[in-house]
Amino acid sequence: MSEGVYGEAATGRVTHGLLRLGTAMRSQAWDWAESAGMTPTQGEILVLLMQRKGPMRLGEIARETALTAATTSDAVTTLESKGLVEKRRAIEDGRALALRLTSRGRTVAKRALQWPDFLAKAVGTLRVDEQAAFYRTLLKTISQLETQEQMPPHRMCLSCVHFEASKNPKKAPHRCALLHISMADTDLRLDCSVFEAADVSTQKKSWKIFTQAA
Repeated sequence: MSEGVYGEAATGRVTHGLLRLGTAMRSQAWDWAESAGMTPTQGEILVLLMQRKGPMRLGEIARETALTAATTSDAVTTLESKGLVEKRRAIEDGRALALRLTSRGRTVAKRALQWPDFLAKAVGTLRVDEQAAFYRTLLKTISQLETQEQMPPHRMCLSCVHFEASKNPKKAPHRCALLHISMADTDLRLDCSVFEAADVSTQKKSWKIFTQAA
């Protein structure tokens, strides 16, 4: 079998495997959502608001969840009617409205965080080195999808101005210059509250070091 054919077949098998994972996740998400009397989209919005720890505008929520403005608006209207979110004037612009969780919404959001536990248990059966390799691969895949504009940008360490990539993280860990912490590959965050986007050249440099690291 030629290298080209093998590579194409491997790509197809990996893609098929990811699709099967997506099927399992969608099924579990709906099971949880139906038991909570909502949809997976509504649950996702609640979790996003909790993780951001502050009010978000409707447009921000739509962008982060890759939903249309209409779908986001409908979901938020339902959540508001259930008393799970409330609208307030945005701090930076008093003419705009921002959404935040109510105390009840925060409780539901914490429960929503638990539905992926079935996947966490499966990943937990992998060896530590396997988990690290898996996570590195996921980060690279997510980055590629962001570049192709097929996924919303993430506030991840590798795109942050504070991130200092290591050429050999097993011997000398990565660093966060802002938080003054050392980081292994599995410590890198996909969504960090202190994220500040680095310029394009710095991002490319960080990603190059990360992808070529030993």
